[in-house]
Amino acid sequence: MNEFSQGWKPLLAATIGTMCGIFTLTNYSQGFFVGPVTSEFGWTPPQFFLSYTVMMCLGLITGPIVGSLVKKHGLRTVGMFGLVGHSFAYVLLSFNTGALSLWYASWALLGVLGAGSLPIVWTGVLNGWFKKHRGKAIGITMMGTGLGAFLLPPVVEFVISNYGWRSGYRVIGLGALCISLPIVFALFRENGSSQDNAVGSPGLNAWGMTRAEAMRTRKFWLLGAVMFVTVIVLTGLLSNFPRIMSEQGFTPGAIAGIASVMGITVVIGRLAVGILVDKFWAPGVAATFFVLPTLALVLILQGNVTTSSALMIAVMIGLAAGAELDLLAYLTSAFFGPNHYPEIFGAIIAFFTVGAGIAPPLFGAVSQATGGYTTVLTLAVGMLIASIAMFLALGRYPEQALASR
Repeated sequence: MNEFSQGWKPLLAATIGTMCGIFTLTNYSQGFFVGPVTSEFGWTPPQFFLSYTVMMCLGLITGPIVGSLVKKHGLRTVGMFGLVGHSFAYVLLSFNTGALSLWYASWALLGVLGAGSLPIVWTGVLNGWFKKHRGKAIGITMMGTGLGAFLLPPVVEFVISNYGWRSGYRVIGLGALCISLPIVFALFRENGSSQDNAVGSPGLNAWGMTRAEAMRTRKFWLLGAVMFVTVIVLTGLLSNFPRIMSEQGFTPGAIAGIASVMGITVVIGRLAVGILVDKFWAPGVAATFFVLPTLALVLILQGNVTTSSALMIAVMIGLAAGAELDLLAYLTSAFFGPNHYPEIFGAIIAFFTVGAGIAPPLFGAVSQATGGYTTVLTLAVGMLIASIAMFLALGRYPEQALASR
């Protein structure tokens, strides 16, 4: 594995950057903040989660902008700015005194300042270092979200329970910065002597559509649509998981333990999907992985969830959550080529971020309106079945991708 012996340093830095980036910290922590924050300020859960919607929907703008900035300034500069901005904005959240408009404005600022810590940057560096093992490298990089999903729930729950939610936001922001910035500064480097910092080594990037060319294809919009649908379900589940499990009778401590198990399986899902897409047709791998959360939702809807079945549910949701961003990154590279990857991925990830932004308040609002999570989870089953069909409809890789495998 000569690629790994040469590229392990940027791979490690990319993994840590992913673990401490905006997606990981928000997706796997907000469920623990909703209760304390809404209790103190008298807000409803949908009002709380609307802040997350504001941040993620900004991805419709920030995703393509980050892709363009990477082309001008390079991955490392944009990534480091994103980590610092992300930390600053998280600390700022802790100073809110109950002004809902300021709360939303703070989350909008988080979405802008933290955009450089999106996976666009961390997966973008891999195209210059990995070709044969690109799927595995993406899987390892995206394992950073799984590590965050494993570490965050018990840490956040402990800090909030003992020191309050304000300290929770400060610990997340400053802790992530202290861990990630030195490693990214020291190890995150692009490969080769290419003049285009966003592209990397021309020896590995043999082909690729431009963003405009990709957006004229059916596959671009189909990939965007399937990611939009799947992220609504998975982000809705992850952000509302503590409340869903509470509805099943579990205590906050037990829920944190179950969520940590989910985090471990997210790590496994990241690595597993990376290995599998290097060997098998990635849309087929995706369809298989998304059968798992469908079964998990059926178990929840049947009721009487025990500790053992809750752990099984966490495993099945975690594996799919682990696969999703890996698949988005890999399929973008496979169908449109690595030459203009950051720009195209920046456009496609806009579907992902908007879906992720809509999901938490949508799940919360439907559950509040219907007196529980049964209705929204039933709808989610149908959405997952539709997503499986859309993955299979993506079809064959382009001839250039087949030739380079």
